Amino acid sequence: MANDDSITFVQKDLPGSSFPIFEEVKRVGKLCDVTLKVEDRCFYAHRIILAGTIPYFHAMFMHDMVESTQEEITIKEIDPDALELLINFAYSGKVVISTSNVQSLLVGASFLQLIKVRDACCDFLKKRLHPNNVLGVQSFADALGCTTLVEATNRYIQMYFTEVARSEEFLNLRFDEIKDIVSRDELHITSEEQVFEAVLTWVKFDLSRTVHLPELLTQVRMPLLTPQYLTDHVATEELIRTSHQCRDLLDEAKDYHLMPERRPLLQSFRTRPRCCPDIIGCIYAVGGLTKSAVSSFHVSILNIPSKPWSI
Repeated sequence: MANDDSITFVQKDLPGSSFPIFEEVKRVGKLCDVTLKVEDRCFYAHRIILAGTIPYFHAMFMHDMVESTQEEITIKEIDPDALELLINFAYSGKVVISTSNVQSLLVGASFLQLIKVRDACCDFLKKRLHPNNVLGVQSFADALGCTTLVEATNRYIQMYFTEVARSEEFLNLRFDEIKDIVSRDELHITSEEQVFEAVLTWVKFDLSRTVHLPELLTQVRMPLLTPQYLTDHVATEELIRTSHQCRDLLDEAKDYHLMPERRPLLQSFRTRPRCCPDIIGCIYAVGGLTKSAVSSFHVSILNIPSKPWSI
């Protein structure tokens, strides 16, 4: 039977009013019971606060690990400046993310399992992607397992392939990395020439890469190059002329243009246009034959951005 003479009082602002006090206590170095050491720097804190706000320390202190009773704990995986910011975050719920600290913060937040801080760092980087940094951000995000950031960089690379292909990071890609990019259906390009030229530029940046040219050209949709371009630029390229495999791919492309009646027999992914050409303008559909004439009607206007985001 319920007791009508009792009530439950809840002070809803208690957590919010208490944490500033915890932060002040830490700032003056009172009641601290653990020291976190990184390189030659030491940070004083309270186990109960760290355990309550940082999953990494919760697991450490609550599961009888050796460190759970140590007064000094050495951490090697985090930059000291980043660790200081994240300890302060544990007490205040605030952290300033900047271009100078976002990488170290992302590493530290990932290590300490601070998912919301990690996601905030990823969002910060997403908004600052640029043709000159997107490949480096992608590699960094992939190493940390930041899936959403990797996906964002992939979309950016595909949207702004031609700009990315002119970056220093592109020239320093590994073979498997550039092959993955130029094989994608989703590249936003105005013509397949842009993919061919990107591949050739990458190879010529370091001529030891010449051995990879035939395999990379299998990912270029060479039959979609114009006959004029095939004749004036591809057939005259010395690296193409001196490779039997490259010449075979060139012949395949020429046959596609010279013998249109055989095109059904030459179908492959190399004859299939990429699904996201960078086209701005109008598409017209023709049809609706009447007694007097063939009628046409306007279907749609595509507005695909042609410029990369700015920092």
